[in-house]
Amino acid sequence: MALLVPAIISGLVGTWAAGWFDDDRDRSSDVAERPSVETAVSGRPGAVIGSVPLPTDPDTHCATRPQAVGSVVWTPCARVTEDSVQFGVMASNAGGRQVLRLRLGYVRTQQFASCGAVDSYVTATVEAGKTMWLTTKGCSVPRVHAAVQAQVEVAPSEGLFSGASRSPTLHIQPDGSVKTS
Repeated sequence: MALLVPAIISGLVGTWAAGWFDDDRDRSSDVAERPSVETAVSGRPGAVIGSVPLPTDPDTHCATRPQAVGSVVWTPCARVTEDSVQFGVMASNAGGRQVLRLRLGYVRTQQFASCGAVDSYVTATVEAGKTMWLTTKGCSVPRVHAAVQAQVEVAPSEGLFSGASRSPTLHIQPDGSVKTS
């Protein structure tokens, strides 16, 4: 009995510590995936020609130079809602189902903020022939007078992250209107 109690306590502490130090774990449950276009995406896997098909939503502001990871063409975007600015990725998949790893953040008044732990990431699945808006819970700021933009890094399920890519800068005016640059 004298040896059993310390062994149980050691096991509990070890389990707790493993969870505590595992900040870089894949947290796919934190990703909010939402189809933005229900029509099929055309094109060859890996081809980057033209721009990403975007929704007709005038309040979604995406970078004009898309990037690719496998068959998924992606671009960082900022979405303006009635009371907030959301940051994420618009991803279009012209090939088979693909799993991506995302590091999401934003720049506000020239200061970077990560959506989650600095080096952590979330995973998201982009189904074949779909265009998806991908973000994480809480990856937004109130719609107040400021300059903001999304900052995104994307990687395949195995492999290196892309360099950081940013959406256009949104200048939220004191009256709530938005100007881009």
